[in-house]
Amino acid sequence: MKLVCIWLIALAPSLAMECPSPPASPEEAIARFHELDKKAQVEFRRGEFAQAAEDFRQGACVAPENLRAYYQLFGVAVGASAAGNFDQARQALEEADAQRPNYPLPLAMLVKVNLTSRDMDRVKESLRAAAERFPLDARLHAEFVKDLLHQQLPELALAEALRFEQSGEQDPEATITLAVIENNAGAFGDAIRHAISIEARSELPNEVRASGAAIAGLAYENLGQLAEAGGHLKRAIEFAPTREESCLALARVYEKQQNAKAAVEILEQARKQIPNSPKLLLALGSSLVSAAQYPAAVKVLSELVENSSHEPDAYLKLAEAYREMGEPGKATATLRMLAQRKPDYPMLHIAIAQSMLAGDPADYRGALEELAQAERTSPADYDVYYLRGKVYLDMGNPREAITALRHAIALRPAETGAYYQLGLAYRKSGQQSLAKEQFDRVEYLKSQPARP
Repeated sequence: MKLVCIWLIALAPSLAMECPSPPASPEEAIARFHELDKKAQVEFRRGEFAQAAEDFRQGACVAPENLRAYYQLFGVAVGASAAGNFDQARQALEEADAQRPNYPLPLAMLVKVNLTSRDMDRVKESLRAAAERFPLDARLHAEFVKDLLHQQLPELALAEALRFEQSGEQDPEATITLAVIENNAGAFGDAIRHAISIEARSELPNEVRASGAAIAGLAYENLGQLAEAGGHLKRAIEFAPTREESCLALARVYEKQQNAKAAVEILEQARKQIPNSPKLLLALGSSLVSAAQYPAAVKVLSELVENSSHEPDAYLKLAEAYREMGEPGKATATLRMLAQRKPDYPMLHIAIAQSMLAGDPADYRGALEELAQAERTSPADYDVYYLRGKVYLDMGNPREAITALRHAIALRPAETGAYYQLGLAYRKSGQQSLAKEQFDRVEYLKSQPARP
């Protein structure tokens, strides 16, 4: 405390020098004080410490006499935070807290300072103090939730969200935040309850109600209750037609219901509202493939590929559409384009090999080259050896096929496909007893209960 007083004594001349001309009337001074106070608090919450420190200091210039020294403490604390001197900031805020123990701002600022300095013990200590002294201050706990989520501390955020709920406050933004946290934490029933409470409030703006409906839909989806999920997501779209997240979520629910046609319809409607969204175009192209509308899928996905190189899945879906249309050459060319733009894309060489094998005639040599590249990057990939075995078998080279397929089995001993192909390879090489052994193994594995 003595150190803080020394800082203030040293700071007083500079504060006096920096103060602008006083407002013309006491009323103007009070109005200016409230303006600077609000502005400084917002800046502090955003982490704009230097500007917040200046506004707190300017606020101290026009503050009522009994608050002037108090606001000087805020200026000292925030200035110290801007300089990275968090110990000094804490001491100033602790002094301010001691001066006005019934005012939550110093404690809220302490939480922010401790989060910024990543001092988790002090963060928890400050949160406990706030819970003990201000248990019913809903706004305080709602602000803590936002800060803790921003710092990726969901468990602490959930605890603060529950404190907010216990306060009985009906703040929509904080309730939505609570529902989001609960959904992410797996508390789907609680998330639904809070989200629906916002969706049902007709006096709220449509954008706010849309958030509640969307979260309820996502929570129902997580529970596997797809019909309920679809109903809430439809309402979210009715409230806010330009929110692509709700449209994408509803299309995903339709896909899970194996209703690709409905997914296409909702995405086509969304495209009219949001015409240039890469995520929306990718989802639409994928749903068109699922609905077997391949020419339409090619049109949408080709547009996406031409205009954006940041959606690698678009190339895979476009290649799939070409294959389904009986154009494996175009499918392979599409995948090679992806290889040029994103050579480290997972399993890309395997996808290219599969595409080359789908041609008429199949390009066996080219497929083996692609599998060799895949092996260099993923030497323990089952598909490399399984496909290689099939290629050698089709090429009439059962000995090489047997080597590759036995390697595949060693990687996935419960996979029936490699045993079956190995049986064919043994049969072609004249080893009938070994072939029968592999076919028997296939039947045995098929008889076993599916693993969870």
